[in-house]
Parts: sequence; C-alpha cells; structure tokens
Amino acid sequence: MNGWQWFWTLVGFIIYIVVLIFLYFYKPFEDLFNLIINGLSYENAIFWAVVIVGIVGFCGYHYRAYHSHIVQQRSVESMVLSSLRGSTFIAILLSAGAALQSVQILCVYLLGPGYSLDENFGKRLAAVVALVILTGVFCIIFWLLKVMRPVGQRRQA
Repeated sequence: MNGWQWFWTLVGFIIYIVVLIFLYFYKPFEDLFNLIINGLSYENAIFWAVVIVGIVGFCGYHYRAYHSHIVQQRSVESMVLSSLRGSTFIAILLSAGAALQSVQILCVYLLGPGYSLDENFGKRLAAVVALVILTGVFCIIFWLLKVMRPVGQRRQA
C-alpha cells in the first residue's frame, strides 16, 4: 500500500469509530437494538453457546490468518481482507444464533398456557424477522468479500 492508501484506510477507520460512538449514544438506535434482541437474557443457552463458539472461532481464525498472511506471505492487504471475511462469518454465526434463540423464545411463548396474539407476540415475531434479515445482510456482505481479491493477486491472474 502506498501512502495515500494508508491515509484513506486510517480515515475510514476513524469515521467507522465515530459512527459507532454516535450509534452508542443515539436513543432511537438503542431502542431498535433492544427491539431486535427482545427477550435475550442469561438463561438463553442457544445464544450463549453460539457466543462461545464465535469467540473461539474468531480467535482461531485470526491466528491462522495472521500466521498465513503476515508471517508467511508478508501481505498486510491479504490479512485485512481475510480478517474482514472471518469477522463477517462470525457476525453471520452470531446473528443466526440470536435468530434461532428468538425462534425458541417465540415457540415457548406460543406453547405457554393462555397465549394470545397480542403486543408481546408481535414483539417476538418482529425480533425473529429482524434477526433473519440481519443474517441475510451479513451473508450478502460475506459473499461480496469472498468475491474480492487483493490488488497483488488481481495483477498476477
């Protein structure tokens, strides 16, 4: 990477961090986030199992990618692209696990005594739909990242 590419990469990361900080303090985003993960708590075994698998997978994938791209190939650009792919795959895993947990919460609610099609059912159904859509978005991003190739590999091909 030349100097300008490093500069714009740094600018992009700074903008990304500023946007994340803004979203952290933005009340409508907090309300949307709470709506999406409606009903998730510590006794949700499916979600927490997915979180543990995601953390272990994240660490293992990045260690392997670092060893392969930085140590052996000495290619920072390939490492960054590989890191984005791995992080996006973990995001798919986490959002799909949360969607599965939301489906379980909805099923338990429907099987409970005296359920009705009320506001609580609508919130649970909206959480399932939102998490499935979020998982689909991450799948599309992952596919786009798989199609991308580092600049050095494009020239050789």
